[in-house]
Amino acid sequence: MRTFSIGSTKIDLPDFLETRIEDDTLVAFPPRTDFANLRFTLINVTRDGQPVADAGVKMIRERAAEAKAQLHEGSDRVWYHVTESASEGSAGSLMHYWYVGMDGHTLVVSCFVDATRSSHPVAQRVLASVEPAIHSFRRDPK
Repeated sequence: MRTFSIGSTKIDLPDFLETRIEDDTLVAFPPRTDFANLRFTLINVTRDGQPVADAGVKMIRERAAEAKAQLHEGSDRVWYHVTESASEGSAGSLMHYWYVGMDGHTLVVSCFVDATRSSHPVAQRVLASVEPAIHSFRRDPK
């Protein structure tokens, strides 16, 4: 596992994923593939430049209820997962989204999976890496 900073938070990702930063988003992907890419984007809920306590958790709870999605809770965070048809790739390709709330932070994890490769072991391994990453999501104590 390797640890990455995203704004004022940290997250652990498996060693098999390569990474790069695009704008303020951490992008993680298996080497030499383009059919299962993860994007981690942090949104801080602030007032007067300071994080608003529990605003991320509250926002995710409300959005999960609106989406009629199953809300997961663990430690000091909540999250839910939804899928949508992708606008790119082959017919039947999906976009997976995980919305995570922790204190005054919201983490959006997205993953494009091309339909022609959705059952490929690498694609399955990428998708399986998301929940452990969510559990590792934490404040940077610096």
